[in-house]
Amino acid sequence: ARDTTGLPIPSASVGAHSFPTRALTQRSSVSRFSLVACFFLCFRPCARGFCSGAPRSILSRCVFGSFCSLGHTTPAAARSAEVCGGMATAAAGACPVQAPRVPDNVDRCVAKMVASVDMVSELDQSIAPGVTIFAVPPSATGFPAWSRHEDYIESEADRDRGHADWAVPEGADNSSPRVLFCHGGGYEFYSPQDVYRPTTSRLAVATGMPVFAFDYRLVPEFRHPAQLEDAVQAFLWLAENGPQGPGKASALFLAGDSAGGGLALALAVWLRDHPVEGAHVAGVVVVSPETDLTCGGESYTSRRWQEDGGDTCDPMFRDEDPVAASMPQIYRLLGVPGEHGSFPLTTPDLSVLHAALHDLPPTQIHVGDAEVMLSDSVEFGKKARASGSPVEVHVWPRMWHTFTQYSEGCGGDDAEPLQEAVESLKQQADFLKGLAAILLPDDEIACTRACVREREHERAHAGQALHG
Repeated sequence: ARDTTGLPIPSASVGAHSFPTRALTQRSSVSRFSLVACFFLCFRPCARGFCSGAPRSILSRCVFGSFCSLGHTTPAAARSAEVCGGMATAAAGACPVQAPRVPDNVDRCVAKMVASVDMVSELDQSIAPGVTIFAVPPSATGFPAWSRHEDYIESEADRDRGHADWAVPEGADNSSPRVLFCHGGGYEFYSPQDVYRPTTSRLAVATGMPVFAFDYRLVPEFRHPAQLEDAVQAFLWLAENGPQGPGKASALFLAGDSAGGGLALALAVWLRDHPVEGAHVAGVVVVSPETDLTCGGESYTSRRWQEDGGDTCDPMFRDEDPVAASMPQIYRLLGVPGEHGSFPLTTPDLSVLHAALHDLPPTQIHVGDAEVMLSDSVEFGKKARASGSPVEVHVWPRMWHTFTQYSEGCGGDDAEPLQEAVESLKQQADFLKGLAAILLPDDEIACTRACVREREHERAHAGQALHG
């Protein structure tokens, strides 16, 4: 939503809801009608399991049956609907329909993904300015050194795995809060060094914190629990080591997306049950986390792709049956059910929706309304809040899986910044910085901002490199 100046309308929180403040005053003339219509839209039975291309109603969304967002929402902050008590009506099974319109930036991105050959060219490609990135070998961290199976070798780097990455923004040092980042890829693909440096560098700049991404072992070479074991080891190392070398962390945060988002949440649960003296998780931000390895959420049906299906059909996972398509990869991770040594699809160590979710650290989840894994986020948030944990879930209309990796606009000469991705990252950064401000003494916060130049001068004078 935008005001008459074209600027995004800021959001205000009321209880569990988040919605544009000016939208309520500007649209008060239709509020009585909208609330009545919202009641009928939200509580009458709705079609399930398909995406329709029929004309879109002016009453396009209904959250919890208590607030209607009128008309077609447009970029930036107003597209983030905080869902703290359940899905919108559309997420319960009926895709909101859409009237014909002139293609916008989101439409262009979707078209590029649908036409993509590798689903990689559309990802962000550039490193954020003002960030120094350097790799840390297993010999320095003690992390497992490993290599990929021959069938997975794409470059010589795949024969020498286990290298972590530091993404260090200007002004950050060992006194800064640190972020442990878990990369995505279905526990089978990617590393901190291939497609994720643009992501970690942007997170570092937005937060002003050094981001540490570790190269956990993947399937099919290593099955569960190798991934969680590597995450625990990385957290313990990060608690004692910063970008300048050994030194205790002032605060530790977790982040990640997709499978890495699920791994970050699983690590938070593990650390709750196995406390580490002198180190705890101060907060978590994740995007499109994989939390339910049963793939049992209703969005696996309601968000499946259909040509010309509307704004809530998943343009990334376009299999006719997303559940069946996901299972081979999950079986490589957990083992085929019934086989010796396999784990159930509900194993709480990694299929974290099925874990006890009490006493979790403050957590913010961002997820697209147009992805089959929407339920993984929403159901996790509902269960965690019911258990007393402070978990927020932000659902972004028209956005797809890990949409924050597409902030450059999905590539091509016509690419424009994807404002939803930009705004989501800002919200994540504000969340972490807000938590850090609570945890750190005022004088230490002031020093991390005001003493940067003095410290840099001292390091340069002593001939020290950024990484020690």
